[in-house]
Amino acid sequence: MASCTALLLLVCSLPVSAATESAEAIRATVTRFVRNHLPANISNAQIHVDGPAPGLRFPACDHLQLGFFGYSNPYGNQTVTVSCSSPSPWKLYLPVRLAIKQNVVVAARPLSADRVLSAADLSVVQRNTNGLGGNALSDPQQAIGQVLRFGTLAGQPITTSMLNAPEVVRAGQQVTLYAEGDGIRIATIANAIENGRPGQAILVRNMQSGRVIRGTVTARGAVVVPF
Repeated sequence: MASCTALLLLVCSLPVSAATESAEAIRATVTRFVRNHLPANISNAQIHVDGPAPGLRFPACDHLQLGFFGYSNPYGNQTVTVSCSSPSPWKLYLPVRLAIKQNVVVAARPLSADRVLSAADLSVVQRNTNGLGGNALSDPQQAIGQVLRFGTLAGQPITTSMLNAPEVVRAGQQVTLYAEGDGIRIATIANAIENGRPGQAILVRNMQSGRVIRGTVTARGAVVVPF
């Protein structure tokens, strides 16, 4: 008894004959809980519950309550709380490790920064996505035509954070400038002062008035300013 800590005193002091929740049953319950909360597109996850330690006995519970402690990352490690309120209250925090193999887009060869990606630059492999987060690409079409922000090694996963949309406006190029507001749209011609990608704000010079203004680049290569 002297080896028991205060937190485990209730567990360690249980009579051998008392009704208990086994460590194996608790792990099985946590595994089912985690699997039921996985995204619908994940069907092959391997779930590893760390603890409770073999041999520990917990008072039998009328109804086990489970929940996620902190951020529940559906693609990586997480912590699950297991608690009981009656007849004897107790609570556990169990780390859970996930191993999920899914299609992952990787670089087919070493690639340099600012490269516009083509199908030949990419491959699809099965890989454990734990640690990659939810921004790893699964379909090459998500990357084709995008611009690589920095160089990669062959086999390196391609993630959304590594990509930029291609520039659709170049400095010195004439673009259509739209002024929009209150249901009114006025079009004129402007000269781009900066390069721009869709959604990016750049400076342009109104060819008619000579004014330099900042507008937002559209997917079609126009620039829009509110008024």
